[in-house]
Amino acid sequence: MVKHASWLFFILLLSGCSLLPTKIVNEIGMIQGVGYDLAEDGGVIGTIVYPIINKNKPSKNEVKSAFGQASKEIRTNLNQESQLRLVSGQLRFALYGKSLAEKGINDFVDTLNRDASIGSVVQLAIVDGNANEILNVNKYKDENISIYLQELLDQNMESGQIPHTDLHTFLFQLFQVGQDPYLPTIKIVNGSIKISGIALFKYDKYITSLSMEDSYIFKTLLNKDRDGFQSFKFENGDKVVLQTLSSNPEYKVNIVHGQPEFTINLKTRLQEFSSSKRKRQSFNKKVYQKKVEKQLEKKAMDLITQLKEMQVDPLGLGAKYKEHDRSFNKEKWEKYYPNVKVSVAAKVEIQQTGTID
Repeated sequence: MVKHASWLFFILLLSGCSLLPTKIVNEIGMIQGVGYDLAEDGGVIGTIVYPIINKNKPSKNEVKSAFGQASKEIRTNLNQESQLRLVSGQLRFALYGKSLAEKGINDFVDTLNRDASIGSVVQLAIVDGNANEILNVNKYKDENISIYLQELLDQNMESGQIPHTDLHTFLFQLFQVGQDPYLPTIKIVNGSIKISGIALFKYDKYITSLSMEDSYIFKTLLNKDRDGFQSFKFENGDKVVLQTLSSNPEYKVNIVHGQPEFTINLKTRLQEFSSSKRKRQSFNKKVYQKKVEKQLEKKAMDLITQLKEMQVDPLGLGAKYKEHDRSFNKEKWEKYYPNVKVSVAAKVEIQQTGTID
């Protein structure tokens, strides 16, 4: 009796396999990248990229676009013209055209957040142009553009001038009281995809962008950093290039006459001092450290002034103030923010010195 029961269980197990969802890789389209652009009539054009894997042929990228009023409608329309069932389990990035971002991207980001198959480390970026054009650049036809874009963003956040961000970070900033989100911007330059700066938001709407030159000081002000490069010019015509070994901004909040005042202390260790004018000539390290400190302080204050004028707070000054004042009022803070007093004090230590032509 036990023997017959074992055979019956084995037969049921085999027959039950046919009831399981099909997960064969060449029967589904694993979407690895998405892009959204504002259409001329006010709708949205969605573009996806996914690999098509053939057993006896090299895999290739498939890029498809469809029109819709919302991301779910776009996905439905894309499925209607795809030979594969489209799924999002391997999504690596989502791009948003600048025109769409100006109207707000919350609905499209929220769709990603609600999809249980999508991880929180998906990269987001704003396109200076159209996302569709990025995903169709001829230069990347023969490689996996999804992996390329993800690695481009990851590498520049890890060792370049772009601060770390992803889907999880953007959503946290979106809903945190006292901080506005930011995302990297990319564009096409001479047929290649290039990171061009940082997009700044008011809630979910794109407001303005920081240049790559301003991105260095923004990243330095934002959080602990390393491996960024920045050039400095001095009154005597010298131009130096410095590599950040470490940077650790410390924010202090003082309540003066019921209003917050901020002091930002920048402690930075730098290396590879290089002079464009002098060749193998000794220099007074302390003097140059002071010069760099003054330049850092000026660049930081210029950037903070720009942020206040645009009434965006990606540094999270409001959130830091909220931690010090239980009576914090969002509306009052936003009115006060453009006039808030902020000072920056930089402390620079140059670890190594040398010159290059």
